This record gives sequence, structure tokens and C-alpha cells, in this order.
Amino acid sequence: MLAVQVLRPHLGLAFARAQLLERWRPYKVRPAPQRPLGARFETGTLAHELLAGFVTAVGYVESIGFDAIVPYERELGARFLAGLPESCRLHGLPTMESRVPTFCLSLRRLTPAEAAERLAERGFAVWDGNYYAVEVMNRLGLPDGAVRVGIVHYNTAEEVNKLLEALAGL
Repeated sequence: MLAVQVLRPHLGLAFARAQLLERWRPYKVRPAPQRPLGARFETGTLAHELLAGFVTAVGYVESIGFDAIVPYERELGARFLAGLPESCRLHGLPTMESRVPTFCLSLRRLTPAEAAERLAERGFAVWDGNYYAVEVMNRLGLPDGAVRVGIVHYNTAEEVNKLLEALAGL
């Protein structure tokens, strides 16, 4: 199964200079503490299971190394772009130069939801919709959003080929 970006958990992190953070007022209820600086933007109890997963995900990526991951993902992304069927419209850069292997597509005959459902029936995990980028999708003329395909380092060239075959059959 070709999966969208995994390496979960879904966790947001922020990093900024202390001098900048000191000037920002956290948006939270008045009784919530405003100090110490490192915790002042937290909105409640930390999701410790997500933090543990984050540490594990960082260790996993470190064990493989970006020097191995990046070229392999670029190779798979280039394979995907080279084989993209005519029935698919790519929204974004048409080469792997200056990009990661995440692709925004629309299909001529199907809505994003229909395309994602048909791909799921064939064993491919893709997303559909606006991915919280409502204004971007509106500017692209995609009120229903698009199909999002993500290729990661544990996917294979064979999986990319099968996805391209499935897209051609939609």
C-alpha cells in the first residue's frame, strides 16, 4: 500500500528566539499561567504519547539518515512525475527540483473524493479535500480540493508503478 506521509504522530512544534517570544501575548484563558517562557503557549496538558512518538520518529529517521532518505524519495517522486497519466492534472512543480514527493492532483472525470475512494479500493491511501488550505484551493479553482499523494522512503518503485497504473485506469 502506498501511504501518505506517515512518520506520525501529528504534532506541531514551534521554535523562536526568546526575545521574540517575550513580546508575544499567548492566546489563552486568563487563569492559565503566562510563565515560564518555554510553556507559555501551551494550551493545556501536553499530549505525552505524541511527544514520545515524536522522539521515536526522530530516532527512526536518524537511524536511516537523510542522506539515504532524500535521494531515494526524489527518485521515486521523479518516477511518479514521469509516469503521470494525461488524465491527471498536477498542481505544483512538474519536477523534483526544489520540492518533496507530495503531489496535488485533480482528475478530469472524477471529484477528489471519488478518485480517493477508487484508489482506496485498489489499496492506495491518498487524501482528498483542501488539507486546510481553503484559500489556496479556491485560488487554484478547486472548490472540492484535490487528491494528495505522498511518497516516502519505505515505498518502492513497484508501488509507484502500480499507483500510476491505477491512476491511468480512473
